[in-house]
Amino acid sequence: MQTLDTGGFAPAATPPPLAADEVHLWLLATDRAGAQVRLRELLGAYLGLAADALPLACAAHGKPYLAGPAGWLGFNLSHSGQHALIALGRGLELGVDLECSRRERPVAALARRYFRADEAARLERLPATRQQRAFLALWTCKEAVLKAIGRGLAFGLDRLGFALDADGMPLALDWLDGPHGPPAAWQVMRLGSGDGCPAALAWRGPPRRVCGFRHA
Repeated sequence: MQTLDTGGFAPAATPPPLAADEVHLWLLATDRAGAQVRLRELLGAYLGLAADALPLACAAHGKPYLAGPAGWLGFNLSHSGQHALIALGRGLELGVDLECSRRERPVAALARRYFRADEAARLERLPATRQQRAFLALWTCKEAVLKAIGRGLAFGLDRLGFALDADGMPLALDWLDGPHGPPAAWQVMRLGSGDGCPAALAWRGPPRRVCGFRHA
């Protein structure tokens, strides 16, 4: 699984052209309300539309999308703490997840409740110093896939599985329940820069070049 260092995201005041073989990621320092405003601004800038004229709609399970002629542009937003992550790509159902909370989590209990039994067992066998990082890496990868599917946590984190390395970090999606597979059709990328905000990006389809930006 590829890992992208968000610390290398380029500062940009306005969106550059979005090629058909690209995914653009924007990492923003903002609160939840500001993230929604910035999302509309970015969508408007990519489409050449006023932010208040965007043809936004919601799918059956609540995922927002652009209706009508603007539907070629897929997007997804995740917000955590004072940061937001936005992904955009042509003709893609994208999913992103960002987790910036520094609180200690009861990894064993949460993993047993939400993950597959083999994943929970692998995490429990890790030294305590590695469990938090591995848990969040796996959680963000799973949630990014679920958001790309358009279901979110209601679909069930235990209905998809990842191969894990010796440190409990996700290597590849290797099982996916329902009509959304096969796992090999999916692209999942871990994001992070050691700043305590692990994140992940996912989509179903061929590989694309991922370009990262920070608002200048």
